[in-house]
Amino acid sequence: MIAMILVLVLIVGLLCAPAYLASQRKGGESRWFLVSALPAIAIWIGMTVLGYGAQSLANIIEVFWIVLATIALSYLKVFLVDRSIHKPRQTTYALIVFLIIAVVLLRTFMPSLPE
Repeated sequence: MIAMILVLVLIVGLLCAPAYLASQRKGGESRWFLVSALPAIAIWIGMTVLGYGAQSLANIIEVFWIVLATIALSYLKVFLVDRSIHKPRQTTYALIVFLIIAVVLLRTFMPSLPE
């Protein structure tokens, strides 16, 4: 499980690297951008360990949804949001907070999936 999480964070970092480089050229991007999925995944693991939400092995698909959302939102952040709001560091932190809120909502409202 730990290896899978590390691989997913590495995949997010690699797939978001072009957006990071484009944002870095403009200046002021946070280094948290490349690992923006890590806090959300850590919260998801903590909520799962505590027994919050549906407890099924099939619910591990939520982690993959978090990863896909992180990649899509990262590119939207760099190429849409940062063009109008010229504060890339703050929008990166807002992205991380948005992902954490999405994880909490996902664990709250996701039904138990059949295995």
